[in-house]
Amino acid sequence: MHARRMTLVVLLAVAGGCHVPQRQDTPAWQRHEIDPISRRGYYIYVPDGYNHSTPAPLIISCHGTPPYDVADHHIRELKMLGEQNGCIIVAPELIATDGLIGDGPIVGMLDDERFILSLISSLSYRFNIDRANIMITGFSGGGFPTYWVGLRHPDVFSAVVARSSNFSRHNLDGWYPAGGTSQAVMVYYTQNDPGAIRGQSDVAIEYLRSKGYDVETKEIPGLGHERRPDVAMDFFRRHWRRPSRPTQLVIRR
Repeated sequence: MHARRMTLVVLLAVAGGCHVPQRQDTPAWQRHEIDPISRRGYYIYVPDGYNHSTPAPLIISCHGTPPYDVADHHIRELKMLGEQNGCIIVAPELIATDGLIGDGPIVGMLDDERFILSLISSLSYRFNIDRANIMITGFSGGGFPTYWVGLRHPDVFSAVVARSSNFSRHNLDGWYPAGGTSQAVMVYYTQNDPGAIRGQSDVAIEYLRSKGYDVETKEIPGLGHERRPDVAMDFFRRHWRRPSRPTQLVIRR
């Protein structure tokens, strides 16, 4: 078990670490801010062409296991896609994303849930967010809060996308409401992802389909444990909804 853990650490460090190959020459720049409610940090990118009179879709991106994957990586990998598609990008600094321990503690996920919902609420006062089109996505250990927060709040998140992500049925089962299966859900991984990632992704697909979710899947050939946020963006764009009235954020217990 120790050897397998160390092997995964090396794979994450080499393949999923600080390298962010996406273009960085956006006309605007990402900012690091502190949420006034939780006092926790997050990165935000607002497209240069943002107009307050037009609702902007929102993407919440959950990082994986620090220090191999952190919020800064996610804002940099997604900001060009946000610029090109008119989306506001938010990458919160989370605490329940350790993919090496295999489960993701429920207490940490509850804290991350409160943080993410607080962010969406506070940002809604500053920006005209398209509340009909909010995607939560995550990479590697960021799959824990992606599944947990996304599936528990179908009234908030229109799309849930797991990118080469960890999944724990034990922590999720029974913690989300029935009747939320209309969400757009995608789970994808790469041909050369670590066995734990591929196996847990397959379990997630089987589990969610057994619960009534229509899950789109994809295996990207020839790559290792890599991000490929463009796949998530394409899925999000294909499932955009017409704008609707704002919904109230409710933290379920």
